[in-house]
Amino acid sequence: MKISSKRYLLLILFLITFSIFISGCAEESGAEEVSPNTQPSAEEIVSNMQMEMDSLEDYSFTMYVNSTSRRQNPEVHEIIWKKPDLIKMTILSPDKDTEVIMASDRDFQWIYSSESRTVFKTEISDDFNDLKLFEPDVYAEFLNGIILNGKLPSLLGTENIDGKNVYVLELIPSEKNKSFQWKSKIWVDGENWMLIRCELYDNEENPYLEIEIRDVKLNAGIPDSEFEFKIPDGAQVKALGLEDFKGEPKKLTLEEAKELIDFEILTPEYLPEGYEFNYSMVSSSKDMPYSTLVHSGFSVFAGQHYEKITLVYTKGDNEIRIIEGVSEKGLHEIQDFEIEGEHILVNNMNGTISPILGGNMKALTWQNEELEVIIISSLDKAELLNIAESFPEA
Repeated sequence: MKISSKRYLLLILFLITFSIFISGCAEESGAEEVSPNTQPSAEEIVSNMQMEMDSLEDYSFTMYVNSTSRRQNPEVHEIIWKKPDLIKMTILSPDKDTEVIMASDRDFQWIYSSESRTVFKTEISDDFNDLKLFEPDVYAEFLNGIILNGKLPSLLGTENIDGKNVYVLELIPSEKNKSFQWKSKIWVDGENWMLIRCELYDNEENPYLEIEIRDVKLNAGIPDSEFEFKIPDGAQVKALGLEDFKGEPKKLTLEEAKELIDFEILTPEYLPEGYEFNYSMVSSSKDMPYSTLVHSGFSVFAGQHYEKITLVYTKGDNEIRIIEGVSEKGLHEIQDFEIEGEHILVNNMNGTISPILGGNMKALTWQNEELEVIIISSLDKAELLNIAESFPEA
C-alpha cells in the first residue's frame, strides 16, 4: 500500500475517523452546458480557488458531513480560522451526542473529546512544526491535500444555487494516483471561488461521502478572543512532548518483532504467487499516544491500551498488510475504518470485508477470543478469504 505522503495518509485517516458530510438543502437546477466563450476553464477555476484561499485573512463556515453508506444524522463541523495559525473547530455528532473541539491559540494547540472528557495539548514553540496536533488552516489542507491533490479537473457545467452562479467540476485521479485516490465532484461559488459542496465516489462510481459548506464568511475581522480554549470542568489534561510524536514504527524482522510482542504472532500459510514477507512493525498505545489519537478515533483518551503488529508482504509495488493486535475495548478500537462492510465467516468466526480508500483497497477483519486480525490489500474477496483461512488457529 504505497502512500504518496505521510500528510496525505493522515488527512485520509482524519476524515475516516470523523466520518464526513451531507449534501445540502439548497435548491439547484440541473447543470447547464458550458459555453467555452463565456466560462473560465476548469484549470482557471482551480487557480482562482487557490488564489482566493491564499488571500484570506480569516474565514468561518459550517460543514455538514455524512457517509452515504451509513444511515445517520450528519456531523456538524463549526470552523473559524485566522491567519497565521489561529483556529477553533467544534465537531458535533448528533447520533452519539458527542463533541470534539480542536483549537489553536497563540500559545497552545488543543484537542478535546467530550466522550472521555480528556484534553491533549502541545505548546507552540520553536519546535512547533514537529509537535503539531493538526494543521491550523483546515480549509487549505482539505482543499489542497484531499480535493485537488493529484487530480485532473474538467468543467461539467454551471448551476444556480441560492441565486449564485456555481461551477460544477469533476476531478479524476491521475494515473499514478489511481490506487489511493477517488473521483470527486465539487461545486465552486463563482463569486468568491470557495468550495461549497463536494461528493467523493468509490471505484464503482457511487457517492460514498458527501460534503456541504454553508454560512461562509470571509475576511470578517474575527477577534483573537474567539479562539480561546477553556478546559471543560472535570476534564483530564495531557501535555504532549516530542517523544509523543514518533513517526512510522521501525521496520523489523519477524524474529525481532516477536521479542517486543506479548501475544503469539500468526502468519498465513497461503499467499498469492509472488508475494513474500518484507518487514514487520510493532506499536502500542504506550509508545505512540498521539498516533493512537489519530488512528483510533480518540480511543486513547479513555486510557485504552492496545498492542499490535503489522506484517507487510510485497510483490513489486503491491502490498498485503496484515494487522494483528489486542486491545482492552475490542475489535474496532485498533483499526476503525468507520465503514460498514459485508458480514462473512472466517474460519467459523464472524468477520467483515469493507472497501477503503474509495474502494480501491479492501479490509478483511475478524476476531478470535484474544486476537483481532485485519488484512488490507487490493486483492479480490476470494483471495483475501484464502489468506485468512490459511491462518493456524485464527
